[in-house]
Amino acid sequence: MPERVFNAERFHTERRRKGLRQPAAAESLGVSPNQVSRYERGLLQPPPEKLPAAARLVGLTLDELAPRYGLPDLRDLRCDAGMQQRDTQTVIGTKSAVSVSAAEKGLRRLNPDFVVPLAEAYGVSVEELEAAQERSFGNPVPDVRRDALSSGDAPGAPQSLAEKITYLLAQTYAAGSRPTDAELARKGNAKVGGIVLSEDLVRRLRTGETDSDDAAVLRALAAAMDAPPVYFTSDSPEEAARIVAGIRTVALGVMAARGAGEDPLNDEWLDFIASSIQSIIGDQGGGSQSA
Repeated sequence: MPERVFNAERFHTERRRKGLRQPAAAESLGVSPNQVSRYERGLLQPPPEKLPAAARLVGLTLDELAPRYGLPDLRDLRCDAGMQQRDTQTVIGTKSAVSVSAAEKGLRRLNPDFVVPLAEAYGVSVEELEAAQERSFGNPVPDVRRDALSSGDAPGAPQSLAEKITYLLAQTYAAGSRPTDAELARKGNAKVGGIVLSEDLVRRLRTGETDSDDAAVLRALAAAMDAPPVYFTSDSPEEAARIVAGIRTVALGVMAARGAGEDPLNDEWLDFIASSIQSIIGDQGGGSQSA
């Protein structure tokens, strides 16, 4: 399942901008103030079904607060609607959510009579729900949304510079152990051999407060994050999608080899990921310079 990537700093910034204190936010979300504090420090991810409420609370869309870089399965659609499994019982008129649970796990498909009411409850078309069900069973199905089909965009590909930075951080580092903006600036500058990035610039680029098409800045960002420079410089959604697929494939393979729950990736592993991605996508624009 392609998890949504919760933007902890943006949630914190927007909450404070609205003058909303942590206890009030916690009460609205049905969690403790300590949990909200951990959300904002990147130490804990909000449950996916609480993300819609969190976005509404701070006046953002769900995709603005927690973008997903991939296509949804059945569980994703339910969580995006802010529903828990037990909430679906009243939707489909059953005494338990066993049928929904089984479909989400790819064990047994939904009763056809449940498809329309669930699609309506989730706020999607029947075609979208059926496509999501196929993904729950491990069958790759392209995006069936009318707007996605007409736009020609590559589904699941981060588009803006801020989205690309957020995606790489989420895919490469465990929550709570991601490098700070200052660390990224230092690493990028060291690898390109000059002062190009600053802590403030990285923060503003990462949060979408500002954008940049400066080639030197993009090269330094790529070097800081051990990514192919073309990832930041290409305007092609298809190219971004191909690089995203390479990053995901290699990163998941590394995580599986190292074992879940271990320490964050060190420089040796990051260099391996970068070189492996280059071998997958080909050398288009050159790799980041060695330190």
